[in-house]
Amino acid sequence: MSQNAKLPYGLMAELGRVPAGSPPPVHLWEPTNRYAIDLCIKANGDWVHEGALIERPRLVRLLASVLRRIGEDYFLVTPAEACQITVEDAPFLAVSLLSKGQGINQQLSIITNVGDEIAIGAQHPLTFHALAEAPVPYVEVRDGLLAKFNRPCYYDCMGHLAEAGGSDDASLGLWSGGLFYAVPEMGESLDGDDA
Repeated sequence: MSQNAKLPYGLMAELGRVPAGSPPPVHLWEPTNRYAIDLCIKANGDWVHEGALIERPRLVRLLASVLRRIGEDYFLVTPAEACQITVEDAPFLAVSLLSKGQGINQQLSIITNVGDEIAIGAQHPLTFHALAEAPVPYVEVRDGLLAKFNRPCYYDCMGHLAEAGGSDDASLGLWSGGLFYAVPEMGESLDGDDA
């Protein structure tokens, strides 16, 4: 049985009405019919429904296009339904890093596991979360939905470290979109942490 047939019929019917091309206006939809489904976005970026990996990239991209975060919860949203899902870490992965320019003029962009290109800057800020032994970068893709850097993207990112450049500031970080994102040392308070 395909993963398509296993998803709730109502959700699939509503997704069929989503126009192709531009992102759906999920932030405007306030469906009253809410329920949970057994769908999990794993920390490694896999989408799993009822224990079965969703292997069709096009279906994952479609589902990702209607993903919305409400508070600490994640939903697949249509005008008629909101299906609550589980997200182990971040709903997206940054799988590739693009760089133009240098220093304060540098522009970093990520490519996500669903094919979106996101320019890091004021609209899509970079934050760091403490995971294991090092601060891990995350980028806001849209409306509180984050992309975590996968290992190759993380190492590529660390290759772009630079000093802040101020006379009193020797901190290391990343320039992108005219903004400097300092990489915290372990033990410092990190964005996204409750510590």
